[in-house]
Amino acid sequence: MLDAYAWAKLGLTPRFPAVDVTSEQRLHIITRGLLLDWATTTAPADNATAAAAINAGHALRAFDRRSTLSDLRARAYLLDAFRDFDDQDEDVDPHPHNCAGCCAGTGEVLTVLTWEHHGDGVYTTAHQEPILCYGAPTTHAPDCATCEGDGFTYTPGYRHLCLDGRIPVSGSATSSVAPQNA
Repeated sequence: MLDAYAWAKLGLTPRFPAVDVTSEQRLHIITRGLLLDWATTTAPADNATAAAAINAGHALRAFDRRSTLSDLRARAYLLDAFRDFDDQDEDVDPHPHNCAGCCAGTGEVLTVLTWEHHGDGVYTTAHQEPILCYGAPTTHAPDCATCEGDGFTYTPGYRHLCLDGRIPVSGSATSSVAPQNA
């Protein structure tokens, strides 16, 4: 809330001409109203906070140049405005929640990158970390310059997943290599 308030005020100065003052002011009203609404639900006997939340809803309606509503609907308008504002971020979210690459919408997949070699082809997980999700199951390009299509690189005692030649299975690549599972 303070961040939106500060940017709304700083945007009025010539030092920050790129700040969208109207959007920041609207965000400040929404955030303040939601905090008051939350405070109202935690302390229902506090009539002053409830009135302030209602006033914030009416102020947001007035800011959006919309007609007034009942007090209850004005508070509901705050929640709707926040959901609409929050939905704008979905355009920059990497993937949907049911992503075929199994990232659950985060754009990253927790993947084993290094295995320790115990001899006779036995490897155990040594290191894993999140890597970029391509939005589909991946395969490895047979002409990868890093691993020569194997999908792995090797150092004494370890095997490492090669990330350079990963391609989505449903992508435009014409690889016939099956996905590497370890």
